[in-house]
Amino acid sequence: MYLVCDGGGTKTEYLLFDRSGRIHGRSKSAGTNALFIDPTSAAEAVCFGVEDCLNQAGITAEKLLGLVLFIPGFGKALDTVKERYPSVNIRLLGDECNAYYGALGQPGGIAVLAGTGSFAVGKTREGQWVKAGGWGPLFGDKGSGYHIGVMCLEKVTWLYDRDICDTELQILTLEHLGLSDISLVRKAAYQSDFTRARVAGLSYVVAEAARKGDKVADQILERAAMALVDLASAVIRHYECSGVAVSLIGGLTGMGDLLVEKFHELLEEQLPQCKYCKPCFSPIVGAALYVMYELEHMSSLSPMFIENLIRDMEE
Repeated sequence: MYLVCDGGGTKTEYLLFDRSGRIHGRSKSAGTNALFIDPTSAAEAVCFGVEDCLNQAGITAEKLLGLVLFIPGFGKALDTVKERYPSVNIRLLGDECNAYYGALGQPGGIAVLAGTGSFAVGKTREGQWVKAGGWGPLFGDKGSGYHIGVMCLEKVTWLYDRDICDTELQILTLEHLGLSDISLVRKAAYQSDFTRARVAGLSYVVAEAARKGDKVADQILERAAMALVDLASAVIRHYECSGVAVSLIGGLTGMGDLLVEKFHELLEEQLPQCKYCKPCFSPIVGAALYVMYELEHMSSLSPMFIENLIRDMEE
């Protein structure tokens, strides 16, 4: 069996499966990106998820063909996990690898991920991996939940400075932050508990305001969608064919058409050589597919493998 892990800044999923696609263990834990989380806590979270899956299957770690961690920023915590499981072949990869296979289901095309962070990744016909974005919140992550949250704060404070108050976006932002007045954002934003995840959570405030007709909120989502298309454009430069499938995945797709439809329309307008396709699977399923295609070197997967994997995921 293989055990795979899809981790980020806010949550982590684990999946234990065999070569037939049957699932023997599933688990979840807190975030494990050690760039934003204490490395010791990140390592403990991974070990918890691993042990939970092994216990569900009734096996020991020695029975694993491999433990594959798709976690950005986990390097500082990796040694702790290796010490815990010295006999296991452990690989650490970025989350772009499993996100790609989750979105497209097989090699070919481009996946754009919009979650707390953002990036685009593709694999050309020649087998070359190409990535854009993923630079983190300081000067990257355009189109992400964090980016949308920052744009939200920029706009509500910009409006306040111009004596424009009580817009839908401002009201919902204050409710979300638990503040009584926009002026209090100045102090709150620089406290230790004003984390990256908390800023990213404002993305859903923007979505709610947009649904209620707030034009500024809708403009923020338009800018985010354009930024995500721009990530795809950076990757498509390495492709020489047309009709390249592009899929949008990640937590922000939960906004539905507010973001996805904007992305779809802007993609067709800005990159006519691309075609939008709905994501096939979740990133954790993509982790299993990556193992089969890239580590087991399968040129194609049997329908039975996919059927087993998806059926067990739904149970």
